[in-house]
Amino acid sequence: MATTAWRFGGTEGADDAVLELKQLDDQGLINVQDITVLRWPHYAAAPLAHEHVTDEGSRVSSLVKKIRHPVIDSSMLEAVKGDMTPGTSALVMLSDQAMIERVVPAFKGQPMDLMRSDLSVQQQDRLRAAFSAATEARRGQPPADASG
Repeated sequence: MATTAWRFGGTEGADDAVLELKQLDDQGLINVQDITVLRWPHYAAAPLAHEHVTDEGSRVSSLVKKIRHPVIDSSMLEAVKGDMTPGTSALVMLSDQAMIERVVPAFKGQPMDLMRSDLSVQQQDRLRAAFSAATEARRGQPPADASG
């Protein structure tokens, strides 16, 4: 399982990403275990967190899911909050089995930045290169050389 944290320029970007991730999960392109959305509206003194947004149903159902499935470590959430600025949002996701070549195109046109992760440096570099290439292609720019 990998934990990744993604930053978005506006306060709604992470919400849009959650909807897309749920669809990708339903298609079997990624296995999403847990998601936390953080928003820092300009009027708030600090980021606001909405944890376990993938959980559905009653409180009892959510509790059972948390017992059976891993959840995002609170230290990661605190670190991401510390990296945010007013007017931004972030998505922290615990996932595995991502088909990157099929997941990346779903986010084409949505600028996002990998803030933190527990991936190796090489895995982070590959992930950043894939999303960077998609963003640059959207702008009509040639993708940066991602070989390495």
